Amino acid sequence: MKLIYLLFVIAVTYSGRLMSQTVNSPDGDIRIEFSLVGQSRHNYPEGTPMYAVSYKGKPFLLSSRLGFDVLGTAGIKSFLKVSDVLRTERRSTWKPVYGERGEYPDNYNEMSVVLEETLFPHRKLKIIFRAYNEGIAFRYEIPAQKGFEKVVINRELTEFVFPQYTSVWQSYGHEGKYSKVYVNEIQPNCELPLTCMTANGVYGAIFEAGNSNYPRAYVQSPNRRGTTLGISIRGEAKSANGITTAWRAITLAEKPGGLIENNYLVLNLNDPCQLTDTSWIKPGTVMREIDLNTEASFKLIDFCARKGIDYILYDGLWYGPDKDIKSYPGTPKSGLDLPAAIRYAKEKGIGVFLYLDKIAVERYADELFPLYEKWGVKGIKPGFVSTGNQEWQEWIEGMVKKAAKHHLMVNIHDAYRPTGFSRTYPNLITQEGIHGNEQQPNADHDAMLPFTRFTIGAGDYTPGYLRAGLQSTWAHRLALPILFYSPAQFLFWRERPEARHDRLELKLWENIPTVWDDTKVIDGSVGEYAVIARRSGTTWYVGGITNANARTLVLDCSFLKSGKQYKATIYTDDTLSEDKVDIETRKVSGKDKLTFNLKNSGGVENRIIGWNFAYTLNLTE
Repeated sequence: MKLIYLLFVIAVTYSGRLMSQTVNSPDGDIRIEFSLVGQSRHNYPEGTPMYAVSYKGKPFLLSSRLGFDVLGTAGIKSFLKVSDVLRTERRSTWKPVYGERGEYPDNYNEMSVVLEETLFPHRKLKIIFRAYNEGIAFRYEIPAQKGFEKVVINRELTEFVFPQYTSVWQSYGHEGKYSKVYVNEIQPNCELPLTCMTANGVYGAIFEAGNSNYPRAYVQSPNRRGTTLGISIRGEAKSANGITTAWRAITLAEKPGGLIENNYLVLNLNDPCQLTDTSWIKPGTVMREIDLNTEASFKLIDFCARKGIDYILYDGLWYGPDKDIKSYPGTPKSGLDLPAAIRYAKEKGIGVFLYLDKIAVERYADELFPLYEKWGVKGIKPGFVSTGNQEWQEWIEGMVKKAAKHHLMVNIHDAYRPTGFSRTYPNLITQEGIHGNEQQPNADHDAMLPFTRFTIGAGDYTPGYLRAGLQSTWAHRLALPILFYSPAQFLFWRERPEARHDRLELKLWENIPTVWDDTKVIDGSVGEYAVIARRSGTTWYVGGITNANARTLVLDCSFLKSGKQYKATIYTDDTLSEDKVDIETRKVSGKDKLTFNLKNSGGVENRIIGWNFAYTLNLTE
């Protein structure tokens, strides 16, 4: 990690109440203002902690409440005074094991406000605020105190009070669809992240991060009136030695694409990588083996070796029925010689992932993980995992740590959504928590996902291509591995090798990268369309999709290096045939603007390879 400036701390002691204190982002665009209620107002007693957030002088959050209700005693939420304010700065960069770019900035100004109750028993609370160029974050720390070592939080009182006419894209359930509503229409248990757009044109994505020992959070409108959303946590938060909460964070931007480009904020709010050796963590593409027998396995392995696919997955039922405690995932089903298939896959340069039901992981992880390491398994896919309360959050991350000891990558399916833990344990290579191709969503949903679910990181959408019933064009589907980031990209989900995989356009998916050196959002509107460019080495991949409406998209190529020539292979839907993709090769430069007419639910892809035009001419002379 490269530190540009040293950290420093300034401590200021206050003897009375501080009415207001601010912290700004390093570029000065984002401002957090902390205050205490001076006199009782709006049902908030004196000494209630409040905060507000603005972006480039425009309000994003109006004065919003902070605090807790605590089990067995009075809440820590009012009649507080400021005793100290601590300030720090950080200017650094760090290189991920893999990511959407090769290096991430980690620059913020931090303000820690130490509060103390004015009434007995004079308990203390610290609220840590960070202002980044990309957004804001805050969390609470209740230190262990005499007579108050054990803390049980039964209700978090954090609020988000928006300006009038703020819109949000709501979703319910871990595989829920998205819909645009006003803030006051939010129902209980709305999922995070929550993408927001104020009437003055500021975009934000509310999320949580670093909640290793804290319940999962949701948002809801307290009374379905006004513009206030409140945090609700799933169960109690407990600790026997004080408590530190998860981060509450918001990515902020002028355009919705900024929420994607800056989504590494969730990673910055987690501890650095704890693994000394990460060489065995290898992102790549995956295809599912659906016949679950030895002969089919060997055929699929040969197919993947020809098509540049890195892994095969044995999904549910390879060892027995899901959710059956009698199913033992150390004994493959009859007709499947799994160790032999793994050995053959290794000879062909192909790795193997294994599905595991949660019950199997709970009961047998300590004996299965060493066994899989001995067999040569590269990763596991735990399904039907429980999430929400503190115990299950701790269990999930404990399982990832245990898998790392045996060099197993992890793809968590069903209800888990990322909170940045993959920075700390990068063997957590991807996760579901998404309404993906398994549910055959329409193009409108696909056009929402980059600006909603993918504002917090990788999602296993399982793109697919040839599956019957998909509600999008060929070119639309072809673009999804570019738009939807997942270091383990499960390209083919319910398709056999003998299906129509020789379609010429699928050459784009052969050896396609799943991690990137740079990511740029060229254009987009939530639920309407998205155009994203990603670079691997010197090659750019550009994907564009539209919703159910046909539209014209213009690709501004100014993201390409100035003065350099490129060769582009362009894939578009054929205008005359529903079953054909047109493929065109042409020269492009950073000065070009390419126009594409997309069909209903359509898309476009570009593979742009950099080359030195003069040198190429010399070679051909």
